[in-house]
Amino acid sequence: MTLACAHPYEGDGREATSHPERELIERAKRDPKDFGPLYQRFCPMLLDYVYRRTGDAHVSEDLVADVFVIAMRSLPGYRYRGIPLRYWLLRIATNTVNRWARRNGRRRLASLDTERVADVSGRFTPADAGNERLQRALLSLPPRYQAVLALYYMQGLSVKETASVLGCREGTVRSRLTRAREALRGQLNGRR
Repeated sequence: MTLACAHPYEGDGREATSHPERELIERAKRDPKDFGPLYQRFCPMLLDYVYRRTGDAHVSEDLVADVFVIAMRSLPGYRYRGIPLRYWLLRIATNTVNRWARRNGRRRLASLDTERVADVSGRFTPADAGNERLQRALLSLPPRYQAVLALYYMQGLSVKETASVLGCREGTVRSRLTRAREALRGQLNGRR
């Protein structure tokens, strides 16, 4: 399955759930055919996040498709409670990637698909392929560390926002960040 974001993505999906976004959500709840604008708005961000967690463009496309299927099925129960839709989708994506990682062995090192990186993410280009060592080290970490590092550093979320996505306390995020950085440093220095 190829998951291409059909229209150019505008914005980075970081803004709080705005009035127009709420209208899109309500329309999509009433008629699944109106889910398209939400898909177009969040597809690039989710592809970027999932790719950074898997290192495989094809797997990322499949997992993001799964995320949108889950979101579409769950949308009727979505209620805005101060958590923007972006964070809800990132939580679904995190859980989906974590399930994938458990099924495939968390230490499975992906063969980074540097030829297709530009197709997956507008922010990560083949010129950044020198980061392959860093990506491999990230992929070797336990999923809880991958998630916190990817959300905080690569998606640019704050500790509070990361906690919201992961459904845990801010102190837990800080602790995981500390442990994850140390584990990543160990991987990069050849320690396990």
